[in-house]
Amino acid sequence: MSFRVNWPIWKTACLALLALWFWPSFAPHDPWKPDESYILGLVYEYTLRDNWLVPMLSGEPFMEKPPLFFWTAAGFSRYIFTWLPVHAAARLAAAFYIALTFIFAALAAGQFAARSRSNNPSQAAWLTAILLAGTLGLVGNGHHILTDSALFASFAIALYAFSVFPLRPLASGLLMGTAWGMAFLTKGLLGPGCLGLAALLLPIADRTYRQKAYLLTLAIALLAALPWWLIWPWRLWLASPELFHTWFWVNNLGRFLGENNLGPEYERGFYLKILPWHAFPLILYLPVLFFRQRLDAFKNAAPAALLCLLTYTILSLAKTSMELYAVPAVVAFAVWMGAQASSIPAAFERRFGLVALCLVAVSALLLWWAWAALYFGLPLQASLMYYLPGFAEKPAWLGVLFALALTIIVWNLAWRAPQWAKHQGAVRWLAVLVMSYGLLFSLLLPGLNYSKSYKPMMLDLATQLDKTQCLASFGLGEHERGNFHYYTTMRVQRFEIGRGKACPQLLTQGSTMPANIGEYSLLKKTTRATDRDEEFSVWRKK
Repeated sequence: MSFRVNWPIWKTACLALLALWFWPSFAPHDPWKPDESYILGLVYEYTLRDNWLVPMLSGEPFMEKPPLFFWTAAGFSRYIFTWLPVHAAARLAAAFYIALTFIFAALAAGQFAARSRSNNPSQAAWLTAILLAGTLGLVGNGHHILTDSALFASFAIALYAFSVFPLRPLASGLLMGTAWGMAFLTKGLLGPGCLGLAALLLPIADRTYRQKAYLLTLAIALLAALPWWLIWPWRLWLASPELFHTWFWVNNLGRFLGENNLGPEYERGFYLKILPWHAFPLILYLPVLFFRQRLDAFKNAAPAALLCLLTYTILSLAKTSMELYAVPAVVAFAVWMGAQASSIPAAFERRFGLVALCLVAVSALLLWWAWAALYFGLPLQASLMYYLPGFAEKPAWLGVLFALALTIIVWNLAWRAPQWAKHQGAVRWLAVLVMSYGLLFSLLLPGLNYSKSYKPMMLDLATQLDKTQCLASFGLGEHERGNFHYYTTMRVQRFEIGRGKACPQLLTQGSTMPANIGEYSLLKKTTRATDRDEEFSVWRKK
């Protein structure tokens, strides 16, 4: 049967898979280290005060990132999802930006496909959403509280802005400026730098943009971006030139150029090393399309191809490297590949789909076996308990029922994919990830939360503290400071600054104590059950 005849079934099935993809974002669990802990601490501070100018972590300015995501998450918590815990509302804010990423990436691919008579816009739009949701680089970061989720959305909006030119130059300019502004207020200079450079180089790569109307579009984009670029930085500079310097120079230019020790360590060729798995399965589609189309594989969606290659190049020049930073390039990569949906050979999809179908079955069997072993003593239990010492929770039967329904639905969608989807390989691969993450966050969520949560330990430490008295800290990381404030409502002062030395209570992380600590007596020393290397101690001045 043709694609058009089966369109309603195809759309319903894809929507079902994409909706199930978001399940881990709604799964009830505590904030997890590393990133969720300190980001939540920043969001929590915003929910406690009305002045939203300076990002704060446990009472201290934290100028690593601009506040767009923090504003969104705090707004979700204070004004929309008021009945939810702050961390659940913040996770929904991240899911909101990921949903925007899918929508605008799909719309952009459909518009690029419409420029070529050989491509089907509907296929291109849906394939892009499926490929993007199935890309390992995004799925590994798309279900957590991450400020970068707003940056992903800004790249997708920028690609849609490129795609609607020259049909709607005004809309293109407004969208482009909005994307530049969102990127700036999410991560600083790097995002708008990549997007702006791509916009300037685009006329070289694609003749569509070699016209006067494009200059007008860029002018509109600049005007639309100015409020995003100027208002918050100007207000910050008026309030504190020192904090402005810390944010703009130290955490933007200094981090990129490696002039400070902030951020992950630089590794030569890092992004080339992670590309095979981080951009999987997109990396499979690139040689297939290039073999069939040669240079047309780059020309059919030139803005997406240019933005993808440019972002990878700029990231490779930076003096810090982290796989999360490459996800915006993956967004452009997915639009680039998805826009050429009609050119992907059916034979490739069939072979890829067969392998993926096997992986759907394997992932389901392994995760159900792990659940049965953890709770009912099957042979794998000893290996699992090695990583979960002391774990004694009972099965969450509501999660088990959901997992059972998920298994049946996803397996049926994957098995029947050839009957309603031309791109069965991409659909079945998405089913692999939906099955794997869905069962992981349904069947094994209690064990995962036990392994990653700091809540029991933080609450245990708080029993030794007087909330009415000052609390200093030494060696406490940003993640732990955010977690401690969120769970106990107690702010900690650094021992080295302010009134830290005068505080009658002291919280330390690690075995090293500060010099000239004075007369403190140990009240409690503890670690997390699943991480004995992290040692926390509570002291009180004698």
